[in-house]
Amino acid sequence: MSLNLPPLKERPELLADWIELRTLADKRGEFSLARIGRFWDKNRETEHSDSEGRESEEFDTDNEGVSGGDVEKFLSAITDEIGERLNHLGECYPFKFSNDGNKLITKKELTPGAITYAFCLFFEHHKAGEIWSGKWLPKIDNSVRDLFQVCSTLAAAAHVNGSAISFGWPRPNSNPPFLQKLKEVYSQFGEGKPRESPLPGAAPMVKDEEIDIIAWKPRSDNAPGTTYLLGQVASGENWTQKSIAGGSINYFHNTWFEIIPPSTPNPAIFIPHAVPPCGEGKRRDRIALLTAKFGMIFDRMIVPSLTQQGLEIATKKPLGIIIERAEEYGKINTWVENQISNLRVAGGVPL
Repeated sequence: MSLNLPPLKERPELLADWIELRTLADKRGEFSLARIGRFWDKNRETEHSDSEGRESEEFDTDNEGVSGGDVEKFLSAITDEIGERLNHLGECYPFKFSNDGNKLITKKELTPGAITYAFCLFFEHHKAGEIWSGKWLPKIDNSVRDLFQVCSTLAAAAHVNGSAISFGWPRPNSNPPFLQKLKEVYSQFGEGKPRESPLPGAAPMVKDEEIDIIAWKPRSDNAPGTTYLLGQVASGENWTQKSIAGGSINYFHNTWFEIIPPSTPNPAIFIPHAVPPCGEGKRRDRIALLTAKFGMIFDRMIVPSLTQQGLEIATKKPLGIIIERAEEYGKINTWVENQISNLRVAGGVPL
């Protein structure tokens, strides 16, 4: 099987991801939620019977999954999670419920935001483990990782409602050297003055100093003092070990600028993963805590809608706005279509 059986004892967020991928795997793009309910019932009956089929005493433990011992609560927890995603993302969510609410259905026409969501979903789950058996896996290489930087650049442009530069390595425009690219960007920004040459002791061959995206909102009077975002794109599972807030941004400005931009830099991190809740809190509670460490966090639950908005801004080409790499978005669309097609050909889906 391409997919494992559903991880019944995991949090509802992971089960919702499993259902989304199971829906994409179906040749009709559908999945009946009653199937996972029946599987839950069957699995519970097996767990609570001894080797001779006699019923064993039930205990209410923390390891019984999202519902304890109630199939209705089990299904409700999952549908609530999916419903929250649908309400939050709207047209940028690639799925919908059937009219009777019993099926999850892949939408016929996917918006750029919905494509981005599917891209991030495949990206987060691209290794064998709780979801995939390993028979088929999404093909993720460095070129695909670079496509997430395309999404992130567009998302940053939407967030600041202005310009966004893909500064991380490899950079577009024939990959100009670090200081050359820095001078180009901050000439466009209109704030700060990069050094003419590296300081003594500075690394002579620098790629990006951990700064992957530089974005800002131009002022109508071209004066300093505006929204200024410095972002890191962290597509790997170790994203929680990365942050440019504080030290990295200070080092970047102090080392490479003769005159530091007067606008206050806002640190940000862009990840294809969905930040899960922790403990008794909700997702927003976890993000509230992590924001102090990473700055603004843009994850799978917000990147899709921002990417779509950024693409719309780039298409209009407003005067004074520069958004890099928007022309590459079609590669993401093609990649997602290919992964869905290949998954359906691979077959072997449970339930």
